[in-house]
Amino acid sequence: IGRAVGERAAAFGMEVVAAGRGPAHPQPERLSEEPPRMRRVTLDELLVTSDVVSLHVPLSAATRHLIDRRALARMKRTALLINAARGPVVDEAALAWALRERLIAGAALDVYEREPAVERELLELEQVVLAPHLGSATRDTRTAMAELAAANAVAVLGGQPPLTPVA
Repeated sequence: IGRAVGERAAAFGMEVVAAGRGPAHPQPERLSEEPPRMRRVTLDELLVTSDVVSLHVPLSAATRHLIDRRALARMKRTALLINAARGPVVDEAALAWALRERLIAGAALDVYEREPAVERELLELEQVVLAPHLGSATRDTRTAMAELAAANAVAVLGGQPPLTPVA
């Protein structure tokens, strides 16, 4: 998903960098062989230099509150944060603090730390755009989700482990 978003951002003239773990590449600095090229950087470099930080990571122990007070304080004051990944990747109390203190310019959230609840302060801040978890609301994605759910059910009913177990 991150690569697809990066390709679209590059089409609008954005310089795209990425941080984190992804598939191994023969040349780790390059995420794409075709123009536009996306460079891999450290998370700290991404936070310090980016105008837009768009999150596309799974939720794990390593990514829970990946964006916390420290990360938000490292970002540019003009930066925008987008979270359409998993809610708990962003510490919403820290985000509300950073927005209130004008440490970043704004945020757009499609997922929430304690979904469906939203941090009350985020509801009151004018520099936040909130969406009702619609990031995957495409016909193709919803069809694929239904097919995967059915395949998981068939596997379990057949005595096999689910194809995509959830912890």
